[in-house]
Amino acid sequence: MRTSFIKKKKNASTDVALQITSMADIFMILLVFLLKNYATSVTNIAPTAHLSLPEVNKSKGVIKETLKVEIANDLVMIDQKPALALHAFQFDPSEDGPGGVSPTVARVLNEQRKLRPEPNMDSSLLVMADQQTPYSTIKRVVASAASAGFVDLQLVVVQGE
Repeated sequence: MRTSFIKKKKNASTDVALQITSMADIFMILLVFLLKNYATSVTNIAPTAHLSLPEVNKSKGVIKETLKVEIANDLVMIDQKPALALHAFQFDPSEDGPGGVSPTVARVLNEQRKLRPEPNMDSSLLVMADQQTPYSTIKRVVASAASAGFVDLQLVVVQGE
């Protein structure tokens, strides 16, 4: 009796099932990721008649639907409501707060921020300023917005041809 060291191969099953569950999961994750990051929203921006926005040749970025602040020659408007009177783009001396913050603008922005129903939009702000607005005025409004808790600021310009 001789024993053979060569074992015979067992007949392999000819039915091979393709496992695509993990591949479908990967495609689903990619699809959800791409849909969440693709922004196609259109925002209605209507500056008041006495506001002339600056022009830019190329614009990068998407404008979000959020709280709007307008800086005009004689007025700071927050969400289409007058917040503070200006005199030739200048703040009153009574509006000098610590760190260049306007207490009135910060208070109104803080009130508006608490009224926002969207949980992720409460810290974003859209700033529209006349093209003649001095940097110091824009800086004071932005500092007031930062002190009120706004961290995502966008400056609006008109796209030139």
